[in-house]
This record gives sequence, C-alpha cells and structure tokens, in this order.
Amino acid sequence: MKIRRKVEKAEIVLIQPVTGPWDEMSIRFPESLLAVAALPVSKGYRVKLIDRRVISNFRQELADAVGPETVVFGVTAITGEQIGHALKTIDYLKEHYPHVPVCVGGVHATLLPEQTAAHPHIDYVVVGDGDIVFCALFERLRDRRPVDDLEGIVYKTPSGTIRSNPNKVILDLDALPPLPYELIDLDNYGVFHASAGSRSATLHTSRGCPYRCKFCSGPVINHGVWRGLSAERVLEKVDLLYAKYGYGLIYFQDDYFPGSKKRFIEILRGLKRYNRKLLWSTLGIRADILSELNDEEWELLHDSGCHSLEIGIESGNERIIRYINKGETLEQMRTVNQRLARYNIKVKYTLIIGFPGETKEEIADTVQFASELEESNPHAYCLIFNFLPIIGTPFYNEALAHGFTAPASLEAWANMDFDGWMNKYTYMHARRFVRKLELITFASYFHNQNVYYKFSGSHLLRLCFKLYHPIARWRFKHRYFGCPFELYLKNWLLKIRYGAMIISNN
Repeated sequence: MKIRRKVEKAEIVLIQPVTGPWDEMSIRFPESLLAVAALPVSKGYRVKLIDRRVISNFRQELADAVGPETVVFGVTAITGEQIGHALKTIDYLKEHYPHVPVCVGGVHATLLPEQTAAHPHIDYVVVGDGDIVFCALFERLRDRRPVDDLEGIVYKTPSGTIRSNPNKVILDLDALPPLPYELIDLDNYGVFHASAGSRSATLHTSRGCPYRCKFCSGPVINHGVWRGLSAERVLEKVDLLYAKYGYGLIYFQDDYFPGSKKRFIEILRGLKRYNRKLLWSTLGIRADILSELNDEEWELLHDSGCHSLEIGIESGNERIIRYINKGETLEQMRTVNQRLARYNIKVKYTLIIGFPGETKEEIADTVQFASELEESNPHAYCLIFNFLPIIGTPFYNEALAHGFTAPASLEAWANMDFDGWMNKYTYMHARRFVRKLELITFASYFHNQNVYYKFSGSHLLRLCFKLYHPIARWRFKHRYFGCPFELYLKNWLLKIRYGAMIISNN
C-alpha cells in the first residue's frame, strides 16, 4: 500500500503582482516581499512567495500553497498600473479563499492607507517598513489575539470604521535577518542585458533619502529619515550574492546609496578587493556628491568595479532646479559629467518634464540639456519622464492648484502612471501638448544606443529597440515631436500583450 505523504501548506502567502510594461525591461528581485518574509522565515514559519511576473499558472501555485493552516495573504503594489493587477489578484483571493484575510503593503498603501483599507476586499494595511509589523500581525491573527494596539497597521474595526495606528521607521537595518532567497527561483530575474557576461542582482542597502526634492515620495514614506546598513553588512551581502549565487554585477537599488561619505568610501574599498571581477551599479547617487570626490577617490570609484551610475538631473533649467528644491546646480552636473567621461562607466541621467507651472521653453531647455550631457560624454544617456503628482509631496498641492483632479478611489489610482496619467485626469496642459510630452518621454527610452543594456526583460523588446532607435534618434536630433504615430502603436501592442497576460495568468 502506497503511503501518501502530507504536503505542508504555507502559513503565509506573499504575492508580487504584475507591474506592467516595465516588466518588459527587466524583472528584478521582489525585494520588498523578501524583506517582509525574512523575519517569519527566520522564526521557522512556512512562507510561500508567488511572483506573478515570472509564473505561468497562478491558480495552481496558489492552490498548492493554501491550506487550513494559511493565516494571511500579503500583497504589495506601487502607484499606477500595478494597483489594477493587484486588485484583480485580491478579488480572486477573496472569491476562492474568503476565510483568509488580505494584508496590503508597499508604496501606495503607505501613501494612502485609509483609502486602501476602505476597499471591501482588503482587511489590513501595513504602513511603511513591514519587516517586523507584518510578522507581528501574522502571529496575532494565528493566535486570535487583538491587533488594536499593533503599531504600523490600518484596519477595519468590527463596526466597519477605519482605524489607523501610528508607524515607526526601522532605524537599525543591521539587526534585520537576511533575505530568504530560497523562496524564489533566482534564474527568473535580471537587471541588465549581457552585463559583462554575468548575471545581475538587485540589492537594497538603505532606505530613505536625506534630500527634500518637492516631487519625491521618499521623505513622505520614510519620515524624512535615511537609514543604511553598515559598510560591513553591505559587503557581507554582496559577497553572498557573488560567492554563493554566482552574480557578477550588483545593482544597488537605493534611493540614496552613498549615505555618509565615510560609508561610501568604505564600501568602495571593500568592492575593490574583487579586482573588477564583480561589478556594481546604483540608481541612487547625486552629482553634487560625486563632485566632492578627489582624484584618488575617483580612481577608487573606477577600481571598485563601478559599471554604471544613475543620476537624477531632473531639469535643464535653473529656475526649475531651484523650484523643485533639487539642491544642485547645472554647472555641478556638467562638471561631473565631464569627469565621468574619462572612465568607462555608463551613466544614466533621469529628467522630468511637465512640472506645475513649467513653460514650454523650460521643457525645451531640459531636452537641450539632455543632448548636451550625451554629447559631452560618450558613455551617457538620458531618460525623460513625465511629472507625476504624488500625494503627500509639496508638488501634489501645486498640481491641484493647476487643475489636477485626484483619483477618488483605489481602483482609479491604477491610471496614475508616468506615461499616460495626463490623458485620464484633468491637468493644466492642452491635449495636444500632453501628446508631445508623452512622445518626448517615450522616444527618450530608445534614442540613445547606450540604453540597450537595460533591456534585459525580453528578446521582443530588444528587437523593438533596434527597429525604433533610428526614428527616436532622429526626433531628438531635430527636436521634432509631432505626428506621434508610435504612441498609438505602443498602446495597441501593450493592450494585446497585457490583456493576454492577465487572461492566461489568472
């Protein structure tokens, strides 16, 4: 007689929703959910992480994970299209597993916790750092203990009212347990295409940013506090990814990677020991910080294995730079760009157009400055994004004053994407000019050959890049952003692509 072994079900099921078109560029580790899973895993609890971006049969994965012992679902989402995908997931959870409460966390839930908790299919919201709070919520739900005094959650009371408990940021990141990479198939993820012939991994080493740009959600989400792992812990995590998992490039996915200059230099010295067999990149660094490096420290930056840097320039107009409280000057940016041109380091500059009150001439200055930076540095490329009103930031109220009509529900926030939100919500710009802003941003993704290494997500997207690149390059060269035929083609392709994905992955 064959004895059937009992399959252990998960006590906690964490779900990463589809993001949308950005998934075509790269699929990065679901680090926020790995961070939430770290403490429960360290305590021996059974955790299942389902990443809808990389699986083919969500229903089967879920059915295999959920059982009588399942206590809570955790779902994350950022503002924009991912909210729509997350809500479809949550609707499915409530239809098939109504006895299991749903907890939502992430950037959007932190910005609008009460509105998120008011959704009929959402039971709890974790605000801010979820590493400790979510585990505590799980333990209380498992033990049927009250949650009314649990800091960092927003929830419905039995009477249906929304109750908000204050949250605190975690100051000592070194005290947190390691990320449980065993919960995911690492082969499903990558940041860059053909990065030095090696796989690439993401790694957060800090949270928050000490600067106060008026358009950024960072100060709101992190209470204006920057917190970072010690240099020693950073290097331990890097060596784990390099020595145990075989990664050759680490992408530090911090809002502000350096922290203090002392910490930054210590990390660079530690990375130098790999003799450029291990490369690194970061999305969070500023021109003014790099301008403070001396000659020896510039050499250290290169020798540490620096592969690429991403620097927020934001605007090519001095009035706008001051208006957004950037705290830098265009001259600093020019100086750093010229210095970086001496090294074989790729540089991605990000800029924003469409700020409240920004004129057409000031937008043209930003496009011109992007071209100037690229002409001065053969390793540089510029991506331009549309301004997005983020609740809680100073510019959110500025946008309201200029005619922005805020989404009235959680579902409506799914339309708040960088690329197309101005088509769906009233704003100060005329319809025709909105199309021009969209075209500038879209063409910026394809106009410079240097950006190609970023397209790691699919062969199809790399093919699209090669086909559209000459047109995008011509548009930037001649500053011609009329007749936006490619926007209609893009929207048609995405509708087919993501409509099909939602149907097949349900």
